[in-house]
Amino acid sequence: MTEETEEDVVEDEAIEEEVEKKASGYTCVNCESDVDIDPVEEKVICPSCSHRVLLKKRPETQRTVEAV
Repeated sequence: MTEETEEDVVEDEAIEEEVEKKASGYTCVNCESDVDIDPVEEKVICPSCSHRVLLKKRPETQRTVEAV
């Protein structure tokens, strides 16, 4: 088992923050508008068309992880 250095932890946190910024929000399936909501505290509903099916945005770049 390898120990993570402080630099590795900081780098991982920076990558996670970047992914969250790119992946934040949802897209409505019906009208394809961008919706920024917090699904825990708000109702999952499109404010434009009241459709209840939203897709979570995903980052375009894929992150690869080495298996240990």
